Amino acid sequence: MAPLKFSGSAMFRQRIVAALLSNKTLKIDKIRENHPEFPGLQDFEASFLRLIEAITDGTKIEINETGTVLRFKPGILTGGRITHDCGLSRSIGWFIEGILPLAPFCKDPLHLTMSGITHDELDLSVDTLRAVTIPLLQNFGIYNVNFHIKKRGVPPKGGGLVELSIPIMRGSLQSVYLVDEGFIKRVRGVAFCTRISPTIITRVIDSCRGVLNDYLPDVHISTDHFKGGKDGGDSPGYSVSLVAETTTGALLSIERTAKPRRERTIPGIAGDSAMVANAVDRDAPEDVGREAASMLLEEIFSGGVIDRAHQSLILQLMVLTPEDVSKVRFGTLTAQAMETLRILRDAFGVVFRVQEDKEFLPAVPSSTKRTSVRARETYLLSCLGTGYTNVNRRVT
Repeated sequence: MAPLKFSGSAMFRQRIVAALLSNKTLKIDKIRENHPEFPGLQDFEASFLRLIEAITDGTKIEINETGTVLRFKPGILTGGRITHDCGLSRSIGWFIEGILPLAPFCKDPLHLTMSGITHDELDLSVDTLRAVTIPLLQNFGIYNVNFHIKKRGVPPKGGGLVELSIPIMRGSLQSVYLVDEGFIKRVRGVAFCTRISPTIITRVIDSCRGVLNDYLPDVHISTDHFKGGKDGGDSPGYSVSLVAETTTGALLSIERTAKPRRERTIPGIAGDSAMVANAVDRDAPEDVGREAASMLLEEIFSGGVIDRAHQSLILQLMVLTPEDVSKVRFGTLTAQAMETLRILRDAFGVVFRVQEDKEFLPAVPSSTKRTSVRARETYLLSCLGTGYTNVNRRVT
């Protein structure tokens, strides 16, 4: 089989996963080759490689001295009980999202205990994983996934802890046909804070409901407050995750995490550089709530049965289904999703059929005489599965 060859640092997890599932060697060069400060692989990417080594047997990884070239030879997926420190550069969700396509095809059920950051501004939070990602797996026949949040942790010090258990597949995944969006029937969410006053998340929820209740009454956001200590992580912070559920069972999610606290120096009155006070730059709770609600409305307007945060994962799973057609309706395709399509084509030889579906929505009231007609584009993506089966499982 011809090896997979890529350049650059983008889509690092998807490239590794594709190499493992297709059993092809992988070479990635020019990894941040021209970066002035941090060339080569970063600490979170090296951590992901260590996690891959832990859940496989026989995997060989070669990295050159500068870290700009990676050679990867896949081994056998073994699974088992693993404890992994995810570090402080990327959240736990970044690692879990990366290995989810691998876990059902391990030799033994995968039991992960992961520590690090549970909420940040870049990756899927543990609340989104529990409320949306795991239910999405059931569409493919992956049931009995257990996910427990033991501790929450936010940047910069983290301190979160989660436990994840994923059973193995005895056969292959199920084909999916997810094209009916339905109508939004309710919104659910979780707002949490740690090491700060619980009145903060009350203000977040109030501002969030102030926007969403103009569109539907069934909005419920639960609270989760940690005072600190053994369950509260090592840094103060707060976050809100929202999930819109449709009449057909589709789940659309967003996450808004407050930026970590930053101290800044205020010059003295005389204009010298002496520090006379410490000011804290932090998002206002009302702004976090309003932005979260606006992000959810934007996600709903973009359409589709799958939200933008899960597009890449769903595409990976669609390729692994039986040799039958799977079809899913997506909203606005992200750059990550389009790059995932290219990786899957190179690794498995699967080419997706993309069909554009344009819908004209009712006119928006306008103060001018012109009527504003909105058009929304969704995309129907379909493919023929590869019939991938779990060849690593124990034969009884």
